[in-house]
Amino acid sequence: MDCIYCGQPVVPERWEAGYNYCMSASCSHELRERREQYRLILMPKQGFTYVKSDSPDLLNGKSSGRQ
Repeated sequence: MDCIYCGQPVVPERWEAGYNYCMSASCSHELRERREQYRLILMPKQGFTYVKSDSPDLLNGKSSGRQ
């Protein structure tokens, strides 16, 4: 049960809750950088989904599927 970013041990309760990373400063910085690469958009008949920031769905303004 080691952190996927730094290799330090993760608290067992945290691991059981589904988190595979620790809360050290370096790991939280890594997570922040990864989250900034994605945007939450509304897709038609699907609900909200995460899309990479450089996705064509965001660049052309047609994320709703309408033309």
